[in-house]
Amino acid sequence: DGPEGWMLRQGQTVDLVVSGVWMPPMTGFDLTCRIRGDKRFANLPVILVTAQEAPEDRERGLAAGADAYLVKSAFDQDALLSTVARLI
Repeated sequence: DGPEGWMLRQGQTVDLVVSGVWMPPMTGFDLTCRIRGDKRFANLPVILVTAQEAPEDRERGLAAGADAYLVKSAFDQDALLSTVARLI
Protein backbone atom coordinates (compact mmCIF):
# COMPACT_ATOMS: atom_id res chain seq x y z
CA ASP A 1 0.00 0.00 0.00
CA GLY A 2 1.73 3.15 -1.22
CA PRO A 3 0.14 5.64 1.19
CA GLU A 4 0.84 3.37 4.15
CA GLY A 5 4.47 3.01 3.03
CA TRP A 6 4.76 6.78 2.72
CA MET A 7 3.30 7.30 6.21
CA LEU A 8 5.61 4.68 7.72
CA ARG A 9 8.55 6.39 6.03
CA GLN A 10 7.67 9.64 7.76
CA GLY A 11 8.12 8.21 11.25
CA GLN A 12 10.96 5.73 10.82
CA THR A 13 14.55 5.77 9.71
CA VAL A 14 15.23 3.35 6.88
CA ASP A 15 18.26 2.70 4.71
CA LEU A 16 16.41 1.52 1.60
CA VAL A 17 12.90 1.11 0.17
CA VAL A 18 11.79 -1.99 -1.76
CA SER A 19 8.38 -1.50 -3.34
CA GLY A 20 6.05 -3.16 -5.76
CA VAL A 21 4.68 -1.16 -8.66
CA TRP A 22 0.96 -1.89 -8.91
CA MET A 23 -0.49 -1.33 -5.48
CA PRO A 24 -3.63 0.72 -5.03
CA PRO A 25 -4.25 3.51 -4.40
CA MET A 26 -0.67 4.79 -4.94
CA THR A 27 1.62 3.03 -7.38
CA GLY A 28 5.27 2.33 -6.72
CA PHE A 29 6.01 4.90 -9.43
CA ASP A 30 4.06 7.51 -7.46
CA LEU A 31 5.67 6.48 -4.18
CA THR A 32 9.12 6.80 -5.74
CA CYS A 33 8.28 10.24 -7.12
CA ARG A 34 7.05 11.32 -3.70
CA ILE A 35 10.25 10.05 -2.06
CA ARG A 36 12.40 11.84 -4.63
CA GLY A 37 10.34 15.01 -4.25
CA ASP A 38 11.01 15.27 -0.52
CA LYS A 39 14.45 16.74 0.20
CA ARG A 40 14.72 14.64 3.37
CA PHE A 41 14.59 11.42 1.34
CA ALA A 42 16.04 12.50 -2.00
CA ASN A 43 19.05 10.20 -1.60
CA LEU A 44 17.16 7.23 -0.14
CA PRO A 45 17.74 4.20 -2.40
CA VAL A 46 14.57 2.78 -3.98
CA ILE A 47 14.22 -0.64 -5.61
CA LEU A 48 11.07 -1.44 -7.56
CA VAL A 49 10.17 -5.15 -7.86
CA THR A 50 7.43 -5.89 -10.35
CA ALA A 51 5.91 -8.22 -12.91
CA GLN A 52 5.83 -5.33 -15.41
CA GLU A 53 8.49 -6.28 -17.96
CA ALA A 54 7.80 -3.79 -20.74
CA PRO A 55 10.68 -1.43 -21.52
CA GLU A 56 8.37 1.56 -21.08
CA ASP A 57 7.52 0.40 -17.53
CA ARG A 58 11.22 0.07 -16.68
CA GLU A 59 11.86 3.52 -18.16
CA ARG A 60 8.95 4.95 -16.15
CA GLY A 61 10.34 3.46 -12.93
CA LEU A 62 13.83 4.77 -13.53
CA ALA A 63 12.46 8.16 -14.61
CA ALA A 64 10.50 8.28 -11.33
CA GLY A 65 13.84 7.96 -9.55
CA ALA A 66 14.16 4.26 -8.75
CA ASP A 67 17.74 3.14 -8.33
CA ALA A 68 16.90 -0.37 -9.55
CA TYR A 69 14.00 -2.04 -11.36
CA LEU A 70 13.82 -5.81 -10.85
CA VAL A 71 11.39 -7.98 -12.79
CA LYS A 72 9.75 -10.86 -10.94
CA SER A 73 9.94 -13.29 -13.86
CA ALA A 74 13.73 -13.02 -13.75
CA PHE A 75 13.85 -12.68 -9.97
CA ASP A 76 17.00 -13.95 -8.36
CA GLN A 77 17.47 -13.54 -4.63
CA ASP A 78 21.22 -13.12 -5.06
CA ALA A 79 20.62 -10.31 -7.57
CA LEU A 80 18.32 -8.56 -5.10
CA LEU A 81 20.84 -8.94 -2.28
CA SER A 82 23.71 -7.67 -4.42
CA THR A 83 21.57 -4.71 -5.51
CA VAL A 84 20.78 -3.91 -1.87
CA ALA A 85 24.47 -4.19 -0.93
CA ARG A 86 25.44 -1.91 -3.82
CA LEU A 87 22.91 0.74 -2.83
CA ILE A 88 23.45 0.94 0.93
